[in-house]
Amino acid sequence: MLAWSPLLIQQIEIHALGFVLRKLQLNRHRDAEVAPHGHAFAQLILYLSGEGVQTVNGRRRRARAGDLFVIPAGVPHGFSVVGRSRPLCLVLDYENEGAGRTRSTHRTLSPGTLNELHTLLSRVPRKGRLALADYPAILAVIARLLDHSPSLPPPPPGLLAKLRPHLQPAGPLREVARHLGYHPDHLCRKLKRESGLGLRALRDRIRLEAAQAALGSEPTIAEAATRAGFDDPNYFSRWFRRQTGKTPTAWRA
Repeated sequence: MLAWSPLLIQQIEIHALGFVLRKLQLNRHRDAEVAPHGHAFAQLILYLSGEGVQTVNGRRRRARAGDLFVIPAGVPHGFSVVGRSRPLCLVLDYENEGAGRTRSTHRTLSPGTLNELHTLLSRVPRKGRLALADYPAILAVIARLLDHSPSLPPPPPGLLAKLRPHLQPAGPLREVARHLGYHPDHLCRKLKRESGLGLRALRDRIRLEAAQAALGSEPTIAEAATRAGFDDPNYFSRWFRRQTGKTPTAWRA
């Protein structure tokens, strides 16, 4: 039996400039320990929530949400749980023929980058065959994980300034596009070309920024939800967890 529960598995063959993505998977660890093992391909492991101890080539390192490990082909790696936590990890299997031998690396992503990745991953179908429209989100995930830049390029300031007042409420996105004089599909394509995010993903990012600011200043979750523009605190909690992998209470703690 697997030592983890796969929540998303997409067998993918993306080839670009010597880079080959084989598989994208979300795993929820259910066993307390995964024995050291290796693969014939390189592997990238990103902790989205929870914590544990990641072992790479005999070296143990505490891993929490945002910790990213790049593990070359053939390098033994394993995992052990800390406390009662069962981490949620994003795993990419890939080859990078154009970059020479992959090196073992570790870095910690910023909260903003982690938020962007949660938003992008929410756009990837959990099962079934991928459609052409699914690939921009997957390619954006790959670019964020293999790039050392701090964040996705923001939308043009003028367009973002026009969008922001319309994106905070939870109204229909077609109304947002209509107010700005665009067809929804055209506006979404324009935003993706210029910022890497579509209209819905951009709204989620803006609302998440407002929600996190409210959680940092309001005394209760209900008051934070109201300040962030949510009428129902229970819906707010579910929405926040989909975006970040954590409940509002856990994120604030």
